[in-house]
Amino acid sequence: MSVTVSVTVTQVREDGSGHPVDGELAAALAGPVEQFSAMLAWAAAGARRLDHGDREKAIAEPGRELQRQLLEATFAIDSAREERVEQVTSAAGIRHGSVEKGHGRGVVSIFGPVRATRLAYRNRREANLYPADARWMLPDDPYSPGMRALTAYHLAGGGYGQAQDVIEARTGVRVGPAQLAGLAQDLAAGVDDFYAWRASGADTALPYSDVIMMQADGKGIAMRPEHRASAGKQSDTSHPGIKKMAEIVAVAAVTPAVREPEDIAAPPARRKEHPGPVARDKWVSASITSDIPGMIGAAFDEADRRDPYRTPAADLPGGRQQAADHRDRRSRQGPRPESPRLHRLHPRQRVYRQGRRRAAPW
Repeated sequence: MSVTVSVTVTQVREDGSGHPVDGELAAALAGPVEQFSAMLAWAAAGARRLDHGDREKAIAEPGRELQRQLLEATFAIDSAREERVEQVTSAAGIRHGSVEKGHGRGVVSIFGPVRATRLAYRNRREANLYPADARWMLPDDPYSPGMRALTAYHLAGGGYGQAQDVIEARTGVRVGPAQLAGLAQDLAAGVDDFYAWRASGADTALPYSDVIMMQADGKGIAMRPEHRASAGKQSDTSHPGIKKMAEIVAVAAVTPAVREPEDIAAPPARRKEHPGPVARDKWVSASITSDIPGMIGAAFDEADRRDPYRTPAADLPGGRQQAADHRDRRSRQGPRPESPRLHRLHPRQRVYRQGRRRAAPW
């Protein structure tokens, strides 16, 4: 049996009457419509001989291609509707008055590579300007914000090789090692600005029952051979000096949640009934060059910005140095309202004691 599916895209007017789309809109949607029709025809006639696993495989690739074509269609529609801006001036104050149509660029998206066409505003003394790129929030390199988010997520949980394989399986795009390293570098450079932007909207009028939480810890970072402390020297093989400690600090607002030990070490259903505290308005900073006092001081500055009259509750599992720097900074602040006392315990010990001590539900 052969099945043919035809899909018609109709534009509905305000009076309720409809008519098929035409012109540039029809041209932009032709590819996705054809792809979707083919998938419907396969579902009606070609899927019955396949088991569940084969059906998933048969849908995955055409489905991703449909998503890719839909994304490319949105760029095509925007390009057809783009209007000329009256005046475009560069950061150097040079006016770009000459406009040309049809300037395209590639975009590597989470659905695959697409093409975007837009107006170019030209001046012989400078590179072209593309206001559409700013509206679309496209970076200078071809990788879309979605690809950047996917890269950040998988690089945070594994190495470059693993991230390459997962991203290729998810998007069908193989990102080279140099490109992946460049993305990681760009993402790392924007971390401070991201958390500064997010913390700028933090609530500075918290109720007295809420807590400003501060955390600090150290993380060993493997250094490249040329940057190791033992570079060019004979070192003990048991202490090669390949790592350097990075100090990580965080500040967040928390509404305490009092729970019993049975609520913490419990099956998922009970933990869902008695949820723990959830951090809000998180601010995070990390450095491999700044010392521990400087980073803890930065965390205190962020906490003081939110509420200069409240002492943050501190969780410092890293060691004595962090606790000493915290006490030193706190002593210089003067007396403030009481907050939950300082913990320097193993995470399991913290969970156990938090359940027993209702006054400090951490």
